Amino acid sequence: MCEGEYILRVISKDEAIILWEKLNNEFKFKPGTDITGEWIIIPGDTKKYHKATPWSEKQEKIINSILKELGLEKMYALDWNHDCFEFSPMEDISMNYNYYDPDRQCQVYFPIYYPDGDYYFFIDSTWNCGIFGHPWRNEIIVMGKELIKRFEKNKEILGL
Repeated sequence: MCEGEYILRVISKDEAIILWEKLNNEFKFKPGTDITGEWIIIPGDTKKYHKATPWSEKQEKIINSILKELGLEKMYALDWNHDCFEFSPMEDISMNYNYYDPDRQCQVYFPIYYPDGDYYFFIDSTWNCGIFGHPWRNEIIVMGKELIKRFEKNKEILGL
């Protein structure tokens, strides 16, 4: 990706439906208020973390830098029941980024990496690594061997 080239965009409703169906079918995503049982079953290497407070801006930047280190140029940011996005960690999207969408006449908010009030999922375009967050269980599930290694390396600074 060239410097200055950005792909951040809101995913269309039709695209979002396809992505959520894939997540529901392949990862058995089950949203709900039950505090026990599996809410998502992710194939492959995963590591579950508990974090009771949102990440700071510094911690969010660390997570983004980890995604950059892995060379992830295209990812999906899925925000349950809200706008979903295609983006690149190379874009360095700031925490609490939002903008006005004149076509829909509404404010658009890009989700943070911590599940602050809703399910937030960040998945690479090949579905081989990602970050899955549960809002009231304070759970973060990291998928992918290399991503897990980097989270483990930064575990203390990320407050995990």
